[in-house]
Amino acid sequence: MEGYVMIVLKGSVPMSFGGTEQPTAYGELVSIGGLNPDTNKKLSAAIASILETKLSVPKSRFFLKFYDTKASHLMSLSHL
Repeated sequence: MEGYVMIVLKGSVPMSFGGTEQPTAYGELVSIGGLNPDTNKKLSAAIASILETKLSVPKSRFFLKFYDTKASHLMSLSHL
């Protein structure tokens, strides 16, 4: 897992997960290439550990969405 990770947290957002309002989290991870099932599994485990130890969000109460994009796509958007 090379590269950089940027995390933005928004607290106090009303959320319901599994029908309850217990502590929960939703995240989106965007990568410029490099995502694969093994990497996704490692990233999920690391993020789950942080959420659980620092924010008291159990591993079973978060959803993480992965996006893998190409650098050329991002560069074309930056020229708009």
